[in-house]
Amino acid sequence: MRNDNARQKEQLERMKQLAKSGKCFFCKENYLAVKASPVIYQSHHWYVKKNDFPYIGSTHHYLIAYKKHITKPTHLNKVAWLEFLKTIRWLEKYTGVKGYSMFVRSGDMRYTGATIDHLHFHFIVGGPKKRHSEIKDNILVTLGHKKTPDSY
Repeated sequence: MRNDNARQKEQLERMKQLAKSGKCFFCKENYLAVKASPVIYQSHHWYVKKNDFPYIGSTHHYLIAYKKHITKPTHLNKVAWLEFLKTIRWLEKYTGVKGYSMFVRSGDMRYTGATIDHLHFHFIVGGPKKRHSEIKDNILVTLGHKKTPDSY
């Protein structure tokens, strides 16, 4: 868990409580014990919930989390991958959105900007692009940190 990657005060407080307990928030048995948004869909390997701390400007922000504690998508078997695709299909229909973005972070959280080291995917929807939009109109997501001369 990386507390320094938290985006909101309430998120940081929840992370500190979980760190004290030694439990992973996204492991299904722990998730149910924490006051958080409800699971809206689940399959054998995955569950879907709204992100309690959505990115600023998003109209929808869902998390698709693997029920067991793994940290990398390369640890998934074929059955779990097929089930993941079915889960995305369900979420597309559930939201009825015209477009969305998805991402996953994996590996050393100092490089990725992640807060919890448990496999989960973000499903994010914003609004349509404005005619004269600027960078400030985009949903900003940390997917890593800019390299510095000492990181080559």
